[in-house]
Amino acid sequence: MNIHDREIPVDDQAWQAQENARRGDPDADPTDLRIARALRLAPSMDLPPDFAAQVAVLARTQAIFSAVLEQRLLRGLVLVFALSAAVVVAWFGHGWVAELGTVLPGGQDAVAWSGIAALCVLGNWGFGLLRDRIERGAHAA
Repeated sequence: MNIHDREIPVDDQAWQAQENARRGDPDADPTDLRIARALRLAPSMDLPPDFAAQVAVLARTQAIFSAVLEQRLLRGLVLVFALSAAVVVAWFGHGWVAELGTVLPGGQDAVAWSGIAALCVLGNWGFGLLRDRIERGAHAA
């Protein structure tokens, strides 16, 4: 919605009072006169020639910090979720493993092989993360 598409009520008397103060009318409201004087006497801004570049670098730095923080928080949440899942499996898993052994075609041997396969997948994932971290450390140095 565009701001020009709707009617904004304007108090004509207040508008005229502010205009009178802007023009320096001594009969204007003292608060409006003070605001008008402050606006007229605003200090000049001597910005450095590379001000925009400095602001861009600052914005980029803050964006990178924000992304790193978000990534670390996400990893922390994944870790908490994995630990809580491990606790639930450890607490209630004995019954699941016994039932899984009766359902799978290989019985308890199939359960053991499934566990080994899961550990291999997790180990591969963990080593991949470790390799990425080492490579990032090598590129940063």
